[in-house]
Amino acid sequence: MKKKLLTAVAVLASLCGYAQTKGTNALGFGIYSQTSKSEYRSETGTTEINESKTNNFTLSYGLFINDNSKLGLDVSFGNQEYHYVANASGSKGKTYGANVNYQQYYPIVKKLYAFAGGSLGYGYTKTDNGSPYSEDRRSDQYSAAVNGGVAWFFSKRFAIESSLLSASAAYSVDKQNGNNSEGLGSYKNKYTYFNMSSGGAFNNLGFKIYLLF
Repeated sequence: MKKKLLTAVAVLASLCGYAQTKGTNALGFGIYSQTSKSEYRSETGTTEINESKTNNFTLSYGLFINDNSKLGLDVSFGNQEYHYVANASGSKGKTYGANVNYQQYYPIVKKLYAFAGGSLGYGYTKTDNGSPYSEDRRSDQYSAAVNGGVAWFFSKRFAIESSLLSASAAYSVDKQNGNNSEGLGSYKNKYTYFNMSSGGAFNNLGFKIYLLF
């Protein structure tokens, strides 16, 4: 009987733990792209067209420093454009970011795991306005967050995970320079915020796919 119990434990361990062993590397890549276009026809018959484009790219690397414990680094780049015409109207911007994170995984059944972790991050955004009467803007943001979710290690080489619950706090510094309707202006704003929300499968389906090696 004892031998059968040990055999069953070994089988369960092979189903649940082979992909999260110490020394495993996890490489992930994500893309988000959105384009929108709207047309407005005034009473005089003129038509105004507004277009916006957003693209974001994320590269993730993680190392299992212990069984079921992963230390990771995410870097991201994005660009946004809203009805941009140089020296006329609209705006365009670029966003850069990076964060270090730690996640602990807990087996649920077979290859399905729950995870919980935290991260520290920095982000930089620069926005250029096409209109000479609007200010250009720069924003630096420092953040700390905790999150939890589920992960499915569906093979020895691939895994997918989704964040379901997160809480974050951030400190930002905004600077605006340029001309406005009243002349030359310069601004510097600072603010902090705390946010707790559900994401992933419950709110905004977001996920990462990892290559394990």
